[in-house]
Amino acid sequence: MTKQYKAVQPVGRAAPGDFIEDLPEAQINQLLADGLIKEHQPAETNTESKPAVKAEGVKK
Repeated sequence: MTKQYKAVQPVGRAAPGDFIEDLPEAQINQLLADGLIKEHQPAETNTESKPAVKAEGVKK
């Protein structure tokens, strides 16, 4: 999987929060050093399933 980068500040046509793609690695490194973009860390997904909860009848 390739690294993804998100704009922290406006970069060219990218607004803050937009993903940055198709830039030369030297330019990516410069933008990272300047603090204009940051590497996007996808949230980890929990693949473990929760134990089933036994449903009990409702008393009336």
